[in-house]
Amino acid sequence: MPRVKPRAAKPSVELEATIDELAPGGDGVAVVEVEGERRAVFVPGVVTGDRVRVAVDLSRRPARGTVRELLSKGEGRVEPRCPWAARCGGCDWMHASQATQLRAHEAHLRHALPTAWREAPIAIHAATNGFGYRTRARLHARASGGRAIVGMNEARTREPVEVDTCVVLHPALEGARARVAGLLEGAHGRGEVQIALAEPGSSPRRAVIELQWSGALAPRCFAQIEAAVKDGWLAGARITAGEARLPAKIGDPTPWLEAGDGAPLQLAPGGFGQASDEGNVRLARRVAEIAREACAGKADARVVELYAGAGNFTVMLAPLTANVVAIESSREACTAARVNLAARGLGSRAKVVEADAASFAIPAQTHLVVLDPPRTGAREICARLATSSAKNVVYVSCDPQTLARDLALLVPAFKPRTIELFELFPQTSHVESVVHLTRERP
Repeated sequence: MPRVKPRAAKPSVELEATIDELAPGGDGVAVVEVEGERRAVFVPGVVTGDRVRVAVDLSRRPARGTVRELLSKGEGRVEPRCPWAARCGGCDWMHASQATQLRAHEAHLRHALPTAWREAPIAIHAATNGFGYRTRARLHARASGGRAIVGMNEARTREPVEVDTCVVLHPALEGARARVAGLLEGAHGRGEVQIALAEPGSSPRRAVIELQWSGALAPRCFAQIEAAVKDGWLAGARITAGEARLPAKIGDPTPWLEAGDGAPLQLAPGGFGQASDEGNVRLARRVAEIAREACAGKADARVVELYAGAGNFTVMLAPLTANVVAIESSREACTAARVNLAARGLGSRAKVVEADAASFAIPAQTHLVVLDPPRTGAREICARLATSSAKNVVYVSCDPQTLARDLALLVPAFKPRTIELFELFPQTSHVESVVHLTRERP
C-alpha cells in the first residue's frame, strides 16, 4: 500500500488568541489549535490577558506571531512612556505595568529552581525607580554619507533606532547619548558605543564613551571627540577602529560606578558593570550581608570570588575576612580591582588573580564561593562545586534559564538558604537573582 505523505501545515495563518503568560526573553505565549494540533505561539509586545489578532508563522517551533490588532487589553497593560517602545529593542516590557513585570520575573525565577525547591520563599527587592535609572548603556551606530545614526537596536534587527529622548537613561547619560551621533559625523561603517558615568566630582556629572568601530573614522571624528572633552560634557573616550591593535585614548575614559560601601568604584574601560548605581548598591550590600552571615564566627574564613570583575563584591567581602581570593580573566578589570581595594585600605586582605574562572580549582577548606557569571552561566564551575568541599555558595545570576541548568548540578550536594530577586532592569524582561546555598551532603 503506497504511503500517503502527510499534509504540511500552513506556513502562515491569521487567528485570534489570548496571551496566557510572559516567557523568559520577553515574549507572550498563547496556545492555539491549527488543523487539530495545539501549538504554542510566541508573540512580542503583549501582556498576560491580551486578546489579539495575530499573524502566525507555523514553519517554526515554537511558532512565532506578530500582532495585527489588539482586540482587548490584559489587566497589566499600560501606555508606554516612550513613544518608540514598540520599535526600539531596548525596553521590551515598557507596555507592562511594574506589578506585571514583577510577577512575571518571580514566576521565571521560581520556574528556574529545581523541582524540590520551588515552594521555597523568594524575597523580592522591587525597583524604586523605573525611569532615569540607567547609568550604563550600550548603543549601536551606523554612519554613511557624512551622517551617523546612534541608538538601541530596533527590535529583532541589528539596525539602530533614532529617538528624541530615552526615558530610562540617567540625565547625564541621556545628554551624552543625544550628542554621540554628532561625534561620528564623517565616519563610514558601523560600531558599538558604551556610555557610562565618569568619576564623581563634576557638576553636572559627565559621561565617558567606549567606541569600537568597524569601518573608517574620519580625522574630524577624533577632532570632534577632543572638542567634546575640552568643552567638558565628555570626560573621555577610548576608541578602537579598523585594524588598530591598541585603542586611542582622549581625556580620561575610565567609567565609574557607586559601590555597595557608598564610595566610587573604578571600572575597566569597556568592562562589565551593573546597569545602575542605585541597583548596584542594593545588590552589593545584600551579597555582603549574606556573606557576613555565612562567615559568622570565622574571622579567617576562606572566600573565593569568581568572575570578580573590577572588585564590585570584592571590596565588600574583604572587610569580612583577610582570606579572600578574587578570580578574573580580564587584565584591565584585575588592575581596577586592585586600585579599588587599595583606595579602601584593603589591598592586603584580598588577592586578585588573573585567571579563567571556569577552570579555576576550588581550594580545599573553602568556606564560601561567590560567583557572578555572565549570561552564559557557570556550568563547569557548578559541576566542580558539587564535588568540592565548599560549605556555602552565593550565586548571582542575570539569566533564569542558565541559572536553572546550573542549580540542577548543585542539587545533590546543596540546599537553598535564601532565594532573592532584584529588579535591576525595569521596563525589560531581564532580572537579577541571588541564591545562597549551604552544603547538605559531603
